[in-house]
Amino acid sequence: MPEFLEEWAWFRGLSSELRSLTLETAIERTAEPGEYIARAGEPSAYWYGLLQGILQMYIVGADGSETTLYCMPEGEWGGEGSLLKREPRKYDLRTLTSSQLCLIPARTFETLRRSSIEFNHFLCDNLNQRLGVVVGILEASRLLSPDMRVAKALLMLADSKGGDAQALLVPQHELALICGLSRQRVNIAISLLKSSGLVRSEPRKGLLFVDVPLLRLFVSAHDRGTHMPGQNGA
Repeated sequence: MPEFLEEWAWFRGLSSELRSLTLETAIERTAEPGEYIARAGEPSAYWYGLLQGILQMYIVGADGSETTLYCMPEGEWGGEGSLLKREPRKYDLRTLTSSQLCLIPARTFETLRRSSIEFNHFLCDNLNQRLGVVVGILEASRLLSPDMRVAKALLMLADSKGGDAQALLVPQHELALICGLSRQRVNIAISLLKSSGLVRSEPRKGLLFVDVPLLRLFVSAHDRGTHMPGQNGA
């Protein structure tokens, strides 16, 4: 965990006293797939840094149906919105894969926010980046084809710091929740992406291998209204 914190400019920019406070109060936690990290209606107690894994932020409707709001890949921080508003959580937070987290207590978070310009700049950048993702999800749900919604969901799940070919261990029913589609329609979209050479799968291991640069180019070409060579588009 100390090595993870040292990767961040906001942490390196803290005074020695604030760095010590952060290290002394931070909690390292490991979690199995499907384990709850926080529940809707509970007080917002931590700021979450994800060393490894994928976290799913989702809500459950009155009829028991679920929908995913956002998936946080490893190497990101989340939970600052509820802490800043000082309100109970509006959504559940659980792991999609085996995960390792760094939990910063609310009191330490507030001390950093009141004391560090670098920390506040990071919070602004983080919130702005997540807002862009949420706007993209909203656009996808209203305007994009199901195939493109699946493609964008896979990019959201991929580690931005990871390699070109990444293995995603995400159950297909979870991917359907993320996209707001049926499992059958997600199956069709995955088949299309496979035929285009953008993903491949190992069903026995439940892995989906994503060619991140090609998938990003595929999505970008769609957004520009053009097509990649050899592609029919989504």
